Order: sequence, then structure tokens, then C-alpha cells
Amino acid sequence: MKISCEITKDLIPLYHDEVCSNQSRIAVEEHLQECDDCKKYLDSIDSDFIQVNTVKLAEQSKSNVLKGIKKKLFRKNVMISAISVICAFAVLFGGLLFVFHYQLPISYEKGLVSVKMGDNGMLDVYFKGNDYYCSYEWTTTIEKDGIKQNVAYIYYTDSIWTKYFSKPKKDREYKYSINNNYWFNDGSSKDDIEVKREISAVYYLDYSDIPKLSKEDLIKNSSKAVLIWEK
Repeated sequence: MKISCEITKDLIPLYHDEVCSNQSRIAVEEHLQECDDCKKYLDSIDSDFIQVNTVKLAEQSKSNVLKGIKKKLFRKNVMISAISVICAFAVLFGGLLFVFHYQLPISYEKGLVSVKMGDNGMLDVYFKGNDYYCSYEWTTTIEKDGIKQNVAYIYYTDSIWTKYFSKPKKDREYKYSINNNYWFNDGSSKDDIEVKREISAVYYLDYSDIPKLSKEDLIKNSSKAVLIWEK
């Protein structure tokens, strides 16, 4: 079945997209074998199709690249924000730890600390300052004037908070007790035996590292200690 160029050109787009009927396809192919003009028209459609697809692929590729860059930038910004928040919290936490827990030894002043023997045989230590962060005690045996005696060394520390920001609490008594006895087990029984230690003196020592000092270091530096109670 022969068809005119006008009809063929109307059918060529359908033929190109493979949506025409089988009879129309046969008619178009027969016409194209004899008509160079319609064949060129079909070739132009193919060329336009390839060009359009190439442009679309290029645009899609650019779009994918931009999406990838946006995702990377978003992840980078999220990571930077997260790291910034973590660093801010770390600095804040470190600052709070420093303010509340960094210890400053409290130098001794007359009347700062007093010691009394309690009815239970324990030594009651009273802090007369406004406030403090922590108290320390170390009981040991020293030799003074050729006589061995048990003595206790104590000291108090401030934190930045207690020294500069904490308000004194009225009618508050800062007190703790030093046990004048200790428990000893000689291995002869399962039970410990309470032994009288008989502390003969209590000294105040301006050291922030008393727990780190050896017995020899403590004795060597005991000249810096202030006697605040003696039996």
C-alpha cells in the first residue's frame, strides 16, 4: 500500500516511537525505501532524539553532582555543628569542674580551727571559717625530744566556688572527729581488737598534697605545721 509523503511524515513520529499499527509500519517502511526526503525526515527525528537525550543526561549528571555536593556540605555542616556543640559542652563541663573541684589550700589563721576532746574519747575538730571544700587528716607516729608520740596532721581546702562565690551559712557548725583509737588484728583471732592510739597533738599543715607525702617528707616538713591542740 503506497501512501503520500504528507501521510508518511504524519506517521513517522509514531513509527519512530513504535506506537503505530503493524499495517502503518509496513506502509511507512515501503515509502521510505523509495523516498529520500522522508528518510531524511526520519533521520532528523533520530538526531533530535539523541541530542535531547544527551542534553537530559548531561543535566541529570550535573544535577546528581550538585546533589552529591549538597549532601557532602550538609554532612560536613552537621559534623562541624556537632563537634562545636561537643566542644562547647566539654569547655563548660571542664570549667564547672575547675570552679567546683580545683582545690586551693586554706592557709592557717589564728582561730580558724579548734580541737576539743569529746566525751567519747574522740577529738572533735571545728572549722571556724565561712566555708570549705574538703578536709584532710593524716595520723602518724613521730619522735619528739626522744619520745615517740602519735600526732594528727590536718588541713582544709577551698574550691574557687567556696572561696569566691559561696555564701556563708549562718548557724552551721563545721565539725568532724578524729578517732583516738584504731582497730588491730594480730592474727590470733578473727575479730579485730580496738587499741587506744592516744593522739597527743594535732597540727595544721598548709599542704595540698598531704596524702602524697611520705612519712619522712611529713616529718621533714613538720616545722611548717602549726600546733592547734596538745594533750
